[in-house]
Amino acid sequence: MAPRLGARSASRDNVFDVLRLAAALAVLFSHCYPLTGREEPVLGLTGETLGDIGVSVFFAISGFLVTRSWMLDSRPRAFAAKRAIRLLPALIVCVWLLALVLGPLTTTLPLSEYLTTPQTWIYPLRSSVLVTIAGHLPGVFHSNPLPDAVDGSLWTLPVEAAAYVMVAVLGAVALLRRPEALVALFVLAVLAISPPVDLPSHLPGGAQDTAAGGNLGIVIHVIAVFLAGAALYAARERIVLSWWVAAALGAVWVATWGTSWVTVAASLFVPYAVLVLAYRLPTALNALVAPGDVSYGVYVYAFPVQQTVVLAWAGATVLGMLVLSAPITYLLGLASWRLIESRALALKRRVARPAREPRVPSVA
Repeated sequence: MAPRLGARSASRDNVFDVLRLAAALAVLFSHCYPLTGREEPVLGLTGETLGDIGVSVFFAISGFLVTRSWMLDSRPRAFAAKRAIRLLPALIVCVWLLALVLGPLTTTLPLSEYLTTPQTWIYPLRSSVLVTIAGHLPGVFHSNPLPDAVDGSLWTLPVEAAAYVMVAVLGAVALLRRPEALVALFVLAVLAISPPVDLPSHLPGGAQDTAAGGNLGIVIHVIAVFLAGAALYAARERIVLSWWVAAALGAVWVATWGTSWVTVAASLFVPYAVLVLAYRLPTALNALVAPGDVSYGVYVYAFPVQQTVVLAWAGATVLGMLVLSAPITYLLGLASWRLIESRALALKRRVARPAREPRVPSVA
């Protein structure tokens, strides 16, 4: 018999770190195509890029675990502090390294001009407070196939932060404990991006109001996936972790490849499949992340590393880009984990309080 999510979520036996690393590497691999001026084959096959799928995995996990965090400790200040500790320290170090180390090494401007241009200082300052959309550094990556983009992956971070605020608001009005309310919000988000409605195309600027690589439809999609993760946690006592259910949802998703329904199907499939994988795959896989939880570092450093490879190697191939950028990015992610993130996370003990897994009353 398939286990229930409620029983499994009360334990630490999971492979979330492995799934996050896989998602970060999927984004890295996906970016090898546009950053070398090519179209990703997965996009032509499915209608989504591998990077889109990787970002969806991140948001599904986050929706589930962040909702759990609020339910365990619903003090707003403690919740905000824990979210900031996880998101900001590594980001701040990253963007200042980009501005003051990578920028001077790669800019086409004279060093004195680069350092006296206001944008050089505006970029890390704005990015440090999660204004990460459409940021650029003067003269950096200007002639690359994807010009001027310094760290395009960072567009998801303000969306993630907004999702955290959403959790706090829903928690404050007691809706996080009502799975039906979360399901209703999820359905509304999915309807907004479904072909019959297609809300982004009816707004000023259309669906291409971009967030540095992601359009409004993708933003709504990842919020929907986040809400699905939250709803699954809220309803955990009634959710079974079945390979058969995951396979059925996966079959529906595959059936929509190449159609305008693929994002809707992914919104249903990814959150559930992520939880089945997280709690039913063997925990021996955690040996893959034994050196540390490098996924966030890999995510924030991959794009600028890849842009630098393209700058140094005109005409870089996808395979060459992958072989060169993946190990460098992994090492930077590992350094970020050991020197910054793990130390910052130790501060959580000062704001956290012991809590038991909240129980959901049984429904007759």
